Amino acid sequence: MDILYADGSEKKYRELPKETIKDLAVEEITSWISVMAEERAVLKTILSRVLLDPEDMRFRQEIFRDIKSNAELREGLYEAASMIRSMKEFAGAARATSDKDNSLYTILQELRSISLYSDTARLLAELLNKHEIHSRGLLRLKEEMDAIVGSEKFSELGEDIKKMMDDLSTVRSAIIGVNFTPDLDIENIAAVEFLPVPTRSKYSFANVAAGIGIMTKAGQGAQAIGMSHVNSVKYKDPVLVALMPMMEKHLKRHFSSVRKVIAQYRDMDVQGITEMYEGMIFYTCCARYAEKLEERGYRTCLPDIVKTENKKWEVKDFYNIRLAMLREKNVVENDFSFSDEERIFVLTGPNRGGKTILEQGLGLVSLMASAGLFVTAGSCSGIPFSNILTHFPIDENLTINYGRLGEEAKRVREIVSDTDEDTLVLFNETYSTTSSSDALYLSEDLLHILKDKGAAVIFNTHIHELAKDIPEMNAWEGKGKIISVIMEIKDNVNTFKVKRAEPDYCSYARNIALKYGVTYEQMKEE
Repeated sequence: MDILYADGSEKKYRELPKETIKDLAVEEITSWISVMAEERAVLKTILSRVLLDPEDMRFRQEIFRDIKSNAELREGLYEAASMIRSMKEFAGAARATSDKDNSLYTILQELRSISLYSDTARLLAELLNKHEIHSRGLLRLKEEMDAIVGSEKFSELGEDIKKMMDDLSTVRSAIIGVNFTPDLDIENIAAVEFLPVPTRSKYSFANVAAGIGIMTKAGQGAQAIGMSHVNSVKYKDPVLVALMPMMEKHLKRHFSSVRKVIAQYRDMDVQGITEMYEGMIFYTCCARYAEKLEERGYRTCLPDIVKTENKKWEVKDFYNIRLAMLREKNVVENDFSFSDEERIFVLTGPNRGGKTILEQGLGLVSLMASAGLFVTAGSCSGIPFSNILTHFPIDENLTINYGRLGEEAKRVREIVSDTDEDTLVLFNETYSTTSSSDALYLSEDLLHILKDKGAAVIFNTHIHELAKDIPEMNAWEGKGKIISVIMEIKDNVNTFKVKRAEPDYCSYARNIALKYGVTYEQMKEE
């Protein structure tokens, strides 16, 4: 029951390099979408894998649209995802114990897993029948859940679960005697009588059983399956520890009948439901966040994933999602497009003029579009890039072996090697640590090979002379023209709008001088 890929999909994707994940701030974005570490890990994994089949992108879009447009359905599916997470934990912890283990903990874990399977299947069937859905993925899921819930075996499962719970509920409380040491530590506990009705005590059977499970087998089982949080108990209740052997002895007569019933349902397709967990978290969390952005007045849309003439990928009125996450006001929107005719853009402009935010925003639009999600734009059309490579300012700690220029050159070679005509490459101040003449030479060679490969490129640079050489560079062989674009300045103020033009050297220098108070007029006034 995979809800992340279309029927018949080969499930192909490209894992993005860790440098791209860092430069596009993917971890930061997932931390805004969800506060839960486990959910953030799911989101990061899915967003790090760029889909290669546009049909998978459209498939996800359909499901996302259904879930985003219906808050009640969305919250119901999120609840189902929470139940699935618990089901996976119970089942995993039980598997981590020995098959010959007949402890109370093992019996309860298996029972809880099967009970949650029953409850989750029933909840999903009710949700998908109650709400209007249109996506192929959810319609398929509805058919599968209807078939499960409507089967004779499922009906018998519900009855047997009730019977097993009734059996195990014969112990609702216990009257106990406690002997203490001189230091008032518990020396031993004697169960005077087990009762089928609750008493005025904080120790319900459920609490006792849960405590026993966590304190005895859960630690070992959790470590075996990587569930470290199961072992995060603040203290071990000595009363529960002492009661454990007495309760197991009292309930032993139920074990064989309960285990026999459980064995009848072990062949049910529990995994079919548990494998939907990542998809449900992905859709519900992202739909929640899209709605939140729209409520704050930010624009979002679902891209039109279509094959266009000349491989045009166009986005209008887009902005970097990080600005919305930081609740920036008066966010400036821009238009941008790539096609077979225009593949490489040399981007210049003043410091803090929006160059990095622009190119990072474009990378995130392509990434989110390929994931089947909303994008922060007025419209977006075309097939997203199947690979995104980035080269942003490097961490000085990584330059020990080669020096900064050496590390840049090493990374540039890797990028060129991994690039093809379906790759978006984002450069941010590459070669800025060497002399202007060397940087110009190195940058031209880099753009030359990328033009040969037909890559889509934004080359964000302070090397203004590079833009002057664009006419000569356009004489090179290779797909598409190289275009000069700038971050606009009006009246010495950054507009954060991108436009086609050659660098305005005087405006950049004047803008920087005004910002830091070092113009002739400003210094003369002092």
